[in-house]
Amino acid sequence: MRTLIIQLPPGPVSPATVYPHAVVQPEQAETAVRLQWSSAALLPAADRQTEVIALLPAASVSWHRVELPPGLHKQASRLQAALQGLLEDRLLDEPGQLHMALQTDWKDSARPWVAVCDRAWLHSHVQALEQAGLPVHRIVPELSPDAPAPTVATEADDAQPLRITALGDANTGWLWVSHPERGVWGLPIQSVRPGSTVLGLSATETTHAQLQAEPAVVALSSDALGRPARLMPPGQHWMAAIATGWDLAQFDLRANAQTRHLKNWQRGLSTLWRSPAWRPARWGLGMLLVSQLVGIQAWAWKTRADWQAEQQSWTHILRESFPQTQVVVDAPLQMAREVDRLRQSSGQLNPTDLEAMLSALGQSLPVSAAAPRQWTYQTGQLRLQNFKPNTNEQVAVQNALQAHGYRFIAEGDGWLISPVPRKEGTP
Repeated sequence: MRTLIIQLPPGPVSPATVYPHAVVQPEQAETAVRLQWSSAALLPAADRQTEVIALLPAASVSWHRVELPPGLHKQASRLQAALQGLLEDRLLDEPGQLHMALQTDWKDSARPWVAVCDRAWLHSHVQALEQAGLPVHRIVPELSPDAPAPTVATEADDAQPLRITALGDANTGWLWVSHPERGVWGLPIQSVRPGSTVLGLSATETTHAQLQAEPAVVALSSDALGRPARLMPPGQHWMAAIATGWDLAQFDLRANAQTRHLKNWQRGLSTLWRSPAWRPARWGLGMLLVSQLVGIQAWAWKTRADWQAEQQSWTHILRESFPQTQVVVDAPLQMAREVDRLRQSSGQLNPTDLEAMLSALGQSLPVSAAAPRQWTYQTGQLRLQNFKPNTNEQVAVQNALQAHGYRFIAEGDGWLISPVPRKEGTP
């Protein structure tokens, strides 16, 4: 699924507002993004197969850890008020003027992170994008404490989660620190001097941190921190940002929640379908489906072959038993009719004849049961009226008649005796 990433500028919305953006195709997820700039009216159009993501600049978001009261996850209506109360003393502005969002798995975290930004600023940009025909499906921070590294890290980097990212150009570049326990903070590169601790990091932390920089600030960041920085293509950290589980579209920004959930499903399916990391799983699933189809086809072929063999066997028996049969349509049915015809011609009783049914009934009635005095006969059916056997007698009659090939069932205020229907495929 195609992804349109739009970074929200730090200033208010105006006719001159320009949005940095990038269109990422599924097959480009592992490559550098191509950054472009345009006004809201000139942004690329988004269809149903496009996910629109609003990216909040690192300078526009502050990070705080909180300890939520127990059981708050069961009272979602009180969550926003609880966050405002917990962060009131840490914020410079009134909590009601700020937008707050919890990390996705906050219910499973003892001290979850809370991202905070200006409410009016965020709402105005989201509304401007919606007016331009670009409803925002997800809002993510440019940098976050738990974000993955923008590029493949070495084993040494994996041992140290601290990351330093240099963004911008030589005049406006910033150094940003992402720490899993202390949050995200930064300073202009020009204000950082070699050997200084202005970033709040010790020399050991600075030495072992992941240091990545965009091309325009590689030299400056390397000089400021006294160590070489790894080159990062412009905008590559955007891909790391959208790879996180963050979504700041919470509380009063959940208007498009259903659409966002649908986009999340589409994004997940697109990842499964196109991501190189899932290629072995796709091959495995494909082989499983192919093997199932082959198995079903083999089973259907075997079943059809068995059925045809059985039909040929019945046809052979019919032709051997009744050579006068010229055309075979339903061998079991034709054989049953021929057998009935022979029985009638030889004077033998048919199971549907009255004499045969009365004989079976007479042999099946217990000695203790009173013989029925009123009955009605119809071809293949013998109805008994005013016959009221007890439970034990009913069971005895049913079992005995079943042994003779008849059913004995209650019908209204009487009982019905009829031959047991032949199973399909038997004469």
